[in-house]
Amino acid sequence: MKNYIPNSIGGLLLFATVLLSFSGCVTDEANLNQPLDQNSSLEKVTEYPDPFPLENLRMDPETLKMLADLRAATAKYHSIEVAMADGYEQGSDCVASEDGGMGYHFVNFAAVDGTYDPTMPEALLYEMSKNGQMKLIGVEFIIVKEPWDIENDMIPYFGMQVFDEAFAPVPLPFDNYQLHAWVWKNNPSGIFAKYNPNVSCN
Repeated sequence: MKNYIPNSIGGLLLFATVLLSFSGCVTDEANLNQPLDQNSSLEKVTEYPDPFPLENLRMDPETLKMLADLRAATAKYHSIEVAMADGYEQGSDCVASEDGGMGYHFVNFAAVDGTYDPTMPEALLYEMSKNGQMKLIGVEFIIVKEPWDIENDMIPYFGMQVFDEAFAPVPLPFDNYQLHAWVWKNNPSGIFAKYNPNVSCN
């Protein structure tokens, strides 16, 4: 089993390329009909008032590339019908806390095991829009802890980001490693934060 931990050699060219492709990716209103802005500059990113792009600027090139790949791989799931055809089904009502929300979890239960593919999340996160449509806002990786630990010596990582550990019986009835990635809705708490204050169940 390959553990997705970046090597320490990240070229400046790769950093610039990935930054340009991802700095404009995560917004409150993602538009799949518009190509990524290839004319973005570091100056534009650092002047942007929201702290989220600044967090991206501090990320290593490999993590940025993995986020861009994840976004590309899940773009089709803006259509919830496509997600359901691919095996995702509703696994929770809308989840919220005082720290923000997670939205509705649509889970591919057949994929919840001890393996990890950074482009194939086990759960998709949706928010109900004002017109009653489900809008894709993020993803969650869920790895069953016991089989993962048998094959691996360390906790899984997404790039440089270590997964969270969760222990039964809450929120799942088995010990697991999990990680949220807000690749489709801006999260001022951070792209890998568990809750998003911009997500509401109201």
